[in-house]
Formats: sequence, structure tokens, C-alpha cells
Amino acid sequence: MNYLIALLCLSLACFANANTAAAATAPATLQLNYNVIAERSHKPTLFTQGLLLSGDHFYESSGRYGKSLLVSYPIREPEGTWAKISAPFSQKKSLADKYFAEGLTLHNNKLYLLTWREKTLLVFDTPSLQQIASINYSGEGWGLTSNGHQLIRSDGSDRLFFHNPESFAVEKTLRVQLHNNPVGNLNELEYSEGFIWANVWQDNRIVKISPDTGEVVGVLDLSALAQSLGLSDPESVLNGIAYDEKRKAFWITGKLWPTMFLIKIL
Repeated sequence: MNYLIALLCLSLACFANANTAAAATAPATLQLNYNVIAERSHKPTLFTQGLLLSGDHFYESSGRYGKSLLVSYPIREPEGTWAKISAPFSQKKSLADKYFAEGLTLHNNKLYLLTWREKTLLVFDTPSLQQIASINYSGEGWGLTSNGHQLIRSDGSDRLFFHNPESFAVEKTLRVQLHNNPVGNLNELEYSEGFIWANVWQDNRIVKISPDTGEVVGVLDLSALAQSLGLSDPESVLNGIAYDEKRKAFWITGKLWPTMFLIKIL
């Protein structure tokens, strides 16, 4: 009996060592570092769902039922005026009360806007913001971006859906993983530099995702930026990624945030 117990203990020890060795040899996720290279004010009334930069203007979708908006405003901030809640947008489009605006992207000079649970994709002309189409789809809409060929949607799970931009039919589904563990709560998306960048809802991290494998290849922790604002509203979470091609950097903000940060990945 003592021999059997000793043999069992030895087997368990070998198994534990094998697992430790496997974990030790697993590829380490790159922790991304950054510098803040610019700041500007952001309308604290905007419940940011989607954010993008095109030319010299930001386009942003703001959520909540009865309050959903699609707006545009210049990247160059009129000094001393923009922080005022009463300062006008360049353009503003109110959505019907039945819609909760979600992710937003630009594709072939058209703006595509998801709705949360209404299973409707709204398509707008750029820059007039006039609606030109609506397309039905299955599931929830959270984040949206374009890789130049397809529209990529998140639904709050660990999956990304690649859609045909004309029919919005799903052409590919990708599961996002970090060391073989699913990464859920994927929200606002941005495609740049050959990767998908995703906010993780109610988390201060942005993950960098391979569009081929779904593997997280980098993690950007923006806790310091979020905490520097001193916001107490639990809904004021990090959400909003807009790539600035000219500066090779990312504009970052959040729901109800008073500030936008331009960060350079190191």
C-alpha cells in the first residue's frame, strides 16, 4: 500500500512539473507600452460606442435609447470652445428612439453603424450623414471596423464576425484567444497596421488581435489614463479607438469622458 501511495505521489508530481513546463514554454503575450503625445477635450455627454478619424474630422456614435447620435467634429480643436457642452458639432444625426447606436466604421466612403439589439445595420452617406440603407442581421451589435474588404463585428463575446459589406452576410467567424483562453467582452474595434484592436468592455485594456488566427499578440493597459480622469460613474468605461494615419498613433477615449488622448505605441 505504501508503495502504491508513493507511486501515486510521484506520478502527480511529474504531471504538475509537466504542466509547469508547458506553461513556461507557452508564448508570452507582449505587454505594449505607450507615450501620450497629445490631448484634447471630448464631449462628456457622448456615450461613446464607435470612434474613427477620416481626413480632418472625427466621426463618433453615441449610444442609449432615445439619445443615440451620429456626430462629426474637427480633429483641430477650436481653443476655448469645444469643452463647452453647448459648442456645436460639425454635423449631428439623431437616431430614432428605438435604436441604441453601437459600433461605427467607414468603408468605401460610407458610414456603417450597428445597433445593439435591434438587429439593424444603418448605412449613411459621408459627409452628409444622410441615411441611405438599412440591413438586417442576426445577433447583437457591439463594435465594428473594416479591413478594406470586409466589415468586422463584435457582439460582446469572444467571437469576431467578418461580413460582406454589401449584403452583411457572415463570411468568417474568428474566436479570440489569449494562450488558448477565450477573451470575451470584445467591444469597440479598430483595424490598423494589419491587426484588429479591440476594447475589452469594463476593462482598461485594449487587445491587439491577429486577424488570421484570433490570437492576442499584444495587450495595452490604459489603467493609468482612465484613473487620471477621476470619474466615478461605473458606465464611464474606456471605449473608443481611432487610428491617426498621419501621426501613426491612436486616439483613445471612453464613454462620458471629458478627454481624448493621442497615444504612440512604443
